[in-house]
Amino acid sequence: MLTGCLAGPEEFEQTELSSTGELAQGLASPITLPLEVLGAEGTTKTVTVDVTATDAKQPLRLSMQVHNLSYATKGSVRFNSGAWLPLNNTTVTVEGLGKNYGGIGGGFATLKLLLNVPTGALVAGSNQLSFRFNTSDGRSIGYRVLKFNLLRADGSRVVPDSLFVQDNPANWKAPLGDATSIAEGEKLWRTKPLWRSYKNTTAIRARCADCHTQDGRDLKYFNYSNASIIERSKFHGMTDLEAQRVASYIRSLPVTNPGRPWNPPYQPGPGLDSKPVDQWAAGAGVDAVLEQNRGMLQYIFPAGITKEAISTAKNLSAREVPIFFQLPDWNHWLPSIHPKDAWGDAFVNNRLSEAYNGEGTSTPFATMRELAAKVKAGGYTNYRSVLYHSINQWNLRLYEFLSPRYNSTTTDPEYSRKVYSTALWHVVKTFELMQEFGLEDKARLLYPSSRDTRAWMGNSTFDTSPHLLKLPKNNTGINDNSPFMFTYFSMSWYHLSLVLFNGNHADGADRSSQRPIDWGYVHGFIKEMSRTPAGTTPVQGLLTLYLAKGMHTADNTLKPNAPYGAGWTPRSAADLSRFVVPDLTPGWSDITAAERKAILEVFLSNWWDKTRQYSVDDWRNGGGATTTEVIKGSYDGTLGNRIYFMLPQFKYYGVNPTLINTIADWAKTVWPQGNWAAVKNATCVSKGTYMRCSTETY
Repeated sequence: MLTGCLAGPEEFEQTELSSTGELAQGLASPITLPLEVLGAEGTTKTVTVDVTATDAKQPLRLSMQVHNLSYATKGSVRFNSGAWLPLNNTTVTVEGLGKNYGGIGGGFATLKLLLNVPTGALVAGSNQLSFRFNTSDGRSIGYRVLKFNLLRADGSRVVPDSLFVQDNPANWKAPLGDATSIAEGEKLWRTKPLWRSYKNTTAIRARCADCHTQDGRDLKYFNYSNASIIERSKFHGMTDLEAQRVASYIRSLPVTNPGRPWNPPYQPGPGLDSKPVDQWAAGAGVDAVLEQNRGMLQYIFPAGITKEAISTAKNLSAREVPIFFQLPDWNHWLPSIHPKDAWGDAFVNNRLSEAYNGEGTSTPFATMRELAAKVKAGGYTNYRSVLYHSINQWNLRLYEFLSPRYNSTTTDPEYSRKVYSTALWHVVKTFELMQEFGLEDKARLLYPSSRDTRAWMGNSTFDTSPHLLKLPKNNTGINDNSPFMFTYFSMSWYHLSLVLFNGNHADGADRSSQRPIDWGYVHGFIKEMSRTPAGTTPVQGLLTLYLAKGMHTADNTLKPNAPYGAGWTPRSAADLSRFVVPDLTPGWSDITAAERKAILEVFLSNWWDKTRQYSVDDWRNGGGATTTEVIKGSYDGTLGNRIYFMLPQFKYYGVNPTLINTIADWAKTVWPQGNWAAVKNATCVSKGTYMRCSTETY
């Protein structure tokens, strides 16, 4: 049950004109933000803004920051009694990287927009500015205007910042405060039969508690307003009184509430680690999203590009390094169709459903909710064995259920939506367990040697990737259904895994503890993130973060020949050849040559410090090397071939040749079939966005 709200017009005191025709100061009424333009089709939100005679005559632009304007012409704007102006990628200018990633209908749930004000649309004095929700796609009930202003040609604001006030959730009260209404609200939340929408009154099997956290704490945590909960409840068939009772129940929950609907859960940013763990899920806020890729460098290298900053002996917190794209907001976590309605009894009676709460046939294992409750209460003496078994089963059963339903060739986006929503249900219920039972600071019960003090206990976010779900690129059923949505949301869920469960420094020869992230997949999607609908977008700051965290993850007590690549693995997690592969070369475009040289050198130096700790036998005995392997240099080849490929290129970009030659001499002892002398003397030539070195064979 996604949420929204009905917002009606507000009346404001009129501002008086002085004898000169300019506006008198101090009489304008405050404007409370956000403006929630949510409810039935045609819902309008109107505010009054004051404009001087001078400003009314000059070209102005309406600047907006809007949340959930998720498809073209979903909303419109009107100045006074003029024509309604539809909001789409043709009529507005999308600012920043939101434009690169699809604009309206693309990857960013919150966008910054500019709309030209039509000539003569404004008058001296009071003006009515109206926002309208035009039409629903059958799932949405509108959007929120988080900020707005009128801008002059020089970028200065017409409306003083002092006139805007933020709605404060601390002041919200339950619509109905009596105990009976709250109890009835909880009952409705858990049991009320619903229909699909007010446009499709077909009954659905899911209840509110099925798609959301079971007790509704997500709506309280992310501060969905009373009006939004009421309108969304009505959208699914409740009466106004029933909807008010549900909102009253949500308001009554004794749950911390640091989030907002537009702030993506776990969005990384500085300062998150210093906050209490129960505030982590609120993220650093949508305004923590960087305007460009290169902005990541100052957080990865806060004191300059030094070897120490990314030392494998340290713990670079992915929670504190902001990124240049928005992670999914809570609306994009929630399934748009519950697995009960997608698959019927096939889901209800499946082991996946049983693993959550025992619904369906009997199961011999404790449900995830039972397990989480016992962990919270200290009811297990051997946490590791119980947690490891149960969490692996929880993730495995999602795969068991969905794998026969994967269909990468379907042309039906609704089928893809069923598959994707099932994975979303799984990740929402994992969020429920982590939040309700206070498990986000308990990861060391499962992986005692991990250097992360807060983390999830499984990789359900990684498993939510459209790529892993084998959704068709052209029919994911996500947002505007463009092929880029496949890339954007795959990368977004992968990044949530880097933030939530990256296996940092954890010892253990099992794939779940050492490789919750498939680093090869991620490197590929970082490359794809550079190929945006608007053209090439720099991404090397992101790759720098992943290679740093990859080296941290792989730096443990295990050797290169550990099972499942759980030890030091320069071919996957610590694969520095990714820095110089041809397809990622354009990703350096906003990073200077000096910065690039410094980054490559400090990474290679750290890499060598770790790599040389192991004997030749360690590399030969399952570590990725043989005495007979032919080494020709391929960036997608074996470990030896990747090293052979990357060393000349690192040298070309200015990395210390003594370091290059030392590594080449070592490599000759591990892969004697390679012409490592040629590597030491190689020359390279730039071929546009590509590099050709004398060591390469074509």
